[in-house]
Amino acid sequence: MLLDARIAGFDALTLYADGVAMDSFKTRNRDRLVRIRDYILNDENLLDAEAIASDLFPTETADVFLSHTHQDHDAVVALAVHLESLGLKVFVDSCVWGDVYTLLHEVDKIRSVIPGKPDTFYYARVTRTAASMYMILNVALQRMIDQAELLLFLDSKAVRIDDYVEGRAYTGSPWIFSELMFAQTVRRRPREKVSTEALIEAVARTMDGALPPTARFAMPDSSYSMPAAELWEVIETVRVPAVAAKIHGEPNPNIFLDAFYTQLKPGAFERGLLGW
Repeated sequence: MLLDARIAGFDALTLYADGVAMDSFKTRNRDRLVRIRDYILNDENLLDAEAIASDLFPTETADVFLSHTHQDHDAVVALAVHLESLGLKVFVDSCVWGDVYTLLHEVDKIRSVIPGKPDTFYYARVTRTAASMYMILNVALQRMIDQAELLLFLDSKAVRIDDYVEGRAYTGSPWIFSELMFAQTVRRRPREKVSTEALIEAVARTMDGALPPTARFAMPDSSYSMPAAELWEVIETVRVPAVAAKIHGEPNPNIFLDAFYTQLKPGAFERGLLGW
């Protein structure tokens, strides 16, 4: 990863995109979620972490990794569609694994149910399967962040929980916490592409439907921050130039990235990684 940034007030940015394009983005990897059941429910009763991670997540490098809460899912997909129209490869985790809690429930109904007692499960089996899957998915997410050039944390009211300590921000999502913490420790590397001229969790469902205990995590800082409205201005500014400057028939993703970084005003270290 080269750089991470918080997009402040993402929920204040009303985003719309073509419905067909959004549906296509959402369903692009739907079969991956089906295949993971085969890994979990194999005859050997074995979770192959490497096979699951390789199959669940694409091996190609993403230009942009979008860190978000599931409550903002449609707006996040709309943003991804707009960014892809500029030639960028965008990764949205929820479009790959969908609702992991529903998936685990289906697995538990086969692997962990107590005979003769529908919807009653062996505690040890349920917790072991969940712990293994969360670890596998978390490592796979970190792999994608490492491979991406830019991580955008889409900060909104839905991301945060009540602030009990003045001046501190908290999130109830362990996934967002993990992504932002990893973004602060991941190796920073220069872009591999030649730069063009700069142009300017939904609440987790439990098996009985009750609310689970809530944990809160101190929100890790992002390296940079940009208001959501400024992000949209950058997108609008580069639409025509990105399409005009095609590479192999596709919009040039560097047009947006350079314009975004220019607006963000990165420090000397990141400018060095960018080759500026």
